[in-house]
Amino acid sequence: MRASTEAETLLWCMRPPLDLLHLRGPLPEKIAALRPEERPFRPATHSRFRSHLVVTETVNQARALERLIAAEAEALPIEAPSEAARAPVLDAKAVSAAQRRMLHAISRRPGEAVSAGVSDSLVNQLYKVALALDLYRGMDLRAYRGVLVSTQHSPIIRALIVAANEQAVPVVYVPHAPAADNSAYLDLPVGYAGLRGRGEREFYSAALGVPATLLDEVGNLASDVLSSPVPSLRPDAPGILALSPHPAPTIRRIFEAVAGDGLGPMAVAPHPRSDLDELRELLPAGWTLREDVRTIDLLAEGAPFLFHFSSGVAWESAALGVPTATVRLDDAPVSYRFLADERVAPAIRTPDDARGFAERARRGEVDRGALRDHAVAWCAVDGGAAAERLRELLERADGAGRPARLSDGWARGGAAVRRSWIDGTKAAR
Repeated sequence: MRASTEAETLLWCMRPPLDLLHLRGPLPEKIAALRPEERPFRPATHSRFRSHLVVTETVNQARALERLIAAEAEALPIEAPSEAARAPVLDAKAVSAAQRRMLHAISRRPGEAVSAGVSDSLVNQLYKVALALDLYRGMDLRAYRGVLVSTQHSPIIRALIVAANEQAVPVVYVPHAPAADNSAYLDLPVGYAGLRGRGEREFYSAALGVPATLLDEVGNLASDVLSSPVPSLRPDAPGILALSPHPAPTIRRIFEAVAGDGLGPMAVAPHPRSDLDELRELLPAGWTLREDVRTIDLLAEGAPFLFHFSSGVAWESAALGVPTATVRLDDAPVSYRFLADERVAPAIRTPDDARGFAERARRGEVDRGALRDHAVAWCAVDGGAAAERLRELLERADGAGRPARLSDGWARGGAAVRRSWIDGTKAAR
């Protein structure tokens, strides 16, 4: 394969994290001090479910699928390549070319300069993608009827998608979080997408021009709230702030936008990848950190309200009729499309906003029924019923008569590229 073509493949895998580089931190010192070929490469988690290869990288990705596959999945141990095997991959001309184009784009990113530590972190990710491509191309993916994943913007999973496409093996994608209104989600580089519901299907069809007939509605396997009774809210219980794994400066701004007098007791529900020590240092006085229980369990126990910042659990909160509000740090669109209507999920920009919402929620003044109805419009099926829908999709997902990629948002000129800051840079062409 020509070096220029392979460099484009590497960049195709890397464009989503490059687009979101403002969320990255530098590498840990013990890793940054190592030569590239010495840096850790931990393969994703691989398993076989019947005739499908299932690949996940994170707790939330695994949760999105485990209700269907857990009882039957057979673990597939994958060994990381040795240092001797890694060096030729990392020394390839294509890797060097992709790195140059990526760093050139970073150096010209508008706004605040990108630190050397963040650039190094992205280069390290590029190395991992090169190794992942080599790994997956070396696997006989045709031994499987298809590949099942729950993310489409992870660079390692994108390397798997490339290898599957090259071997003509269909890829089925079931999102591990609600559809977000950002460039990362303007992309369906798979043959089958098992979306959460009607709202997501309409969003992708309109945004990407994919015929609705090619989009499937599976639901949300990770939750089981739609068949559960709406919990009684406990006005005196702590409200919840649900977080995603953002850098410390962003977490600090979130706390500053919410914490204030008169808010009442509060608990922070971290993301599985949150830095707990960092959160403890930043936690407002009197607040508690609830890393001991899943956020959905806190909701089911009667939490009076939930604030969130880019947390997918906002859908479960709304589906349970728990008053839900979105912390806004700027005027950018909210992360999740189903929360775009501020009449349903009000915006929290200041401590006064937070206090006022908390008071209304504790007094029972929020229309819980309307909140649940809105959530169901975006996802009407979850739990076992969603697992059964996914099972049916896997049985018929043979790739016949379908494109390998429903919509390639990160290809040159694609929908995601056009919305990203990388459009027009060497990383995008």
